[in-house]
Amino acid sequence: MYRVIACDLDGTLLKDDKTISDKTKEALKRITDDGVLFLPSTGRTHRELPQALKELPFLRYALCCNGGAVYDYAADRYIYEDSIPYELAIEVLDYAKRLTVYETVVVNGERIVQGDQNDEIVDYIRKVAVKGILFNFKGAYDVSKAFKEKGLNAQKILLYLAEGGNRDEVIDDLSNRFPELSVSSSGPLFIEVNIKGVDKGKALKNFCELMNIPVAESMAFGDAENDISMLDAAGLAIVMENGTDNTKKHADIICASNNDDGVAQIIDEYWK
Repeated sequence: MYRVIACDLDGTLLKDDKTISDKTKEALKRITDDGVLFLPSTGRTHRELPQALKELPFLRYALCCNGGAVYDYAADRYIYEDSIPYELAIEVLDYAKRLTVYETVVVNGERIVQGDQNDEIVDYIRKVAVKGILFNFKGAYDVSKAFKEKGLNAQKILLYLAEGGNRDEVIDDLSNRFPELSVSSSGPLFIEVNIKGVDKGKALKNFCELMNIPVAESMAFGDAENDISMLDAAGLAIVMENGTDNTKKHADIICASNNDDGVAQIIDEYWK
């Protein structure tokens, strides 16, 4: 029997309008009442989960920053972190200034985002950023300088591809320049940067170890390339119908799309 459900959010658990259906909420409540641990697994920080998800009474843990951290809401602390060292993060942010991207760095769950000369978030990011999480964004004309003032490691660096930029070229450039980093994409305009070896799969394994649960007893849902490590680590890998072709190659099961309650359908099938 599966004792952990690790579930990506955008494109997986959430519908395209960023809501969670009542059917999915009910399915999750039913299995968590039976002791199954629900682990939202996302590139977002612990502060940025949709309010509808935060309000779920059974939500306790979240795998955040693409595996850079696992947060315990009940204890109000991180139980696992794997960050980009301070000096390396500065080097990456300074180097990224020459690329066709806008910069974002996550520190202690808060985002410092590329701003204009008045430190207002640039309009481009307002247009492409996930709706509903801008409350956690702090604009900075010089992201690297603002990050240095924090004096902490970076949980994640997120780069927004600028107009005219080529995502694959930016990923290759960063990967070649910083072999100690893991560079991936969670969407056409988003480039995720973590320390090498940090991904959702590693974080899922560590979470299961902390919970004294074999990772083989976990089930993972995803739709994009940054979910692949988690799918490979889990005992059962499920990819949404709307997932990318490459991600589907790592699936044990292809389920209905995020808009058709694919997660709930699998739960109903396995927990009849």
